[in-house]
Amino acid sequence: MLKTTYRQIRKFSKGDPDILCRDNKSPRSLHSSELDQYKPIILEQLSSKVSIKCIYELLVKLGHTGKTTNFYDYCKKLIEKNGIDHQTNSNIVGVKRNKAKPPDRYIERGKVLNYLWSNIKISTLDINFLLEKYPLLKEIQDCISDFREIYVHKSIILLEKFIDKYVKSKIKNLKSFANGFLRDFEAIKNSVISEYSNGFIEGNNNRLKMIKRTMYGRASLNLLRAKIIY
Repeated sequence: MLKTTYRQIRKFSKGDPDILCRDNKSPRSLHSSELDQYKPIILEQLSSKVSIKCIYELLVKLGHTGKTTNFYDYCKKLIEKNGIDHQTNSNIVGVKRNKAKPPDRYIERGKVLNYLWSNIKISTLDINFLLEKYPLLKEIQDCISDFREIYVHKSIILLEKFIDKYVKSKIKNLKSFANGFLRDFEAIKNSVISEYSNGFIEGNNNRLKMIKRTMYGRASLNLLRAKIIY
């Protein structure tokens, strides 16, 4: 009926009322510790805003042999119980905290790609930051621009200049890109001068593959045919 245990009843019947009925919101009293003999010294040093490490080193000279972590916990409880304002410029190991380093300029990847690929303008500060930190971006941007000029003007001369320029590039990917043009020069030349495009065929191939993926191989050929036609 009381919704309690025999152990809890025995605890409250024999325990100290001052401890058992203590307000939970008040700070707990410190347990007896080897550090109690140094308590006046610790309180004086904490009030003087001496770092915890320096206090610990002082107690070691006085004969204290306890661990640093236990000493830190003891000091923390003393600070909370006595309301000591202990704001120092040092942390537990006595090293001065460095001032927060201002973060590097942050530019979203999407903005960088839009600037390079779609030529969407960004602030001059951002451009200068990018080119200063990543000098190769200038060559990448020039490569994209030169490649577009080939198809805008339908010029074989521009294609040949493009290959000659970027086959010597120090950027491995651009060099590989230009070498690929050399291997398939005739096909690329035809794509430049021709008015026709295989985009329609490639689009249908992509659509077919997408439909096959969504079917997970469980349907028959007749169903696949129906999904493609209708």
